[in-house]
Amino acid sequence: MAYDSTMNDNDKLEQLFSEQQYMVLAVVQQDGAPWVVPVRIQARSGNEFEWDSALTTEHSKALSVNEKMAITIFDKKVDSQVGFYAKGTAKLVEEFKPGFGRYKFTAEQCWINDETFVKREVSLG
Repeated sequence: MAYDSTMNDNDKLEQLFSEQQYMVLAVVQQDGAPWVVPVRIQARSGNEFEWDSALTTEHSKALSVNEKMAITIFDKKVDSQVGFYAKGTAKLVEEFKPGFGRYKFTAEQCWINDETFVKREVSLG
């Protein structure tokens, strides 16, 4: 379903979050190099996003040293688009089987961008 130009930013974001199953994580590795990877969104509540990962992945290893990270969720339609961008911190909240865990990202600052190409700060509450 297209994003209606009469929708406010929060309505656009709720539609985006309800339709998209993946987000892209951006972390900083121990050597200072950036690392980005898509992950499946397992849960979202307010400004918190959860995903599952092996503890040995590059992003999991990076988060064990530096909790700062960013995410993006983006959707492009024929005549509209919405992008969500956030920075914050993440941590392992549960190891539910050996070597595999649930991570939670808490967004501290968030933005939306759409077909107007105007970046706007938003609050997820």
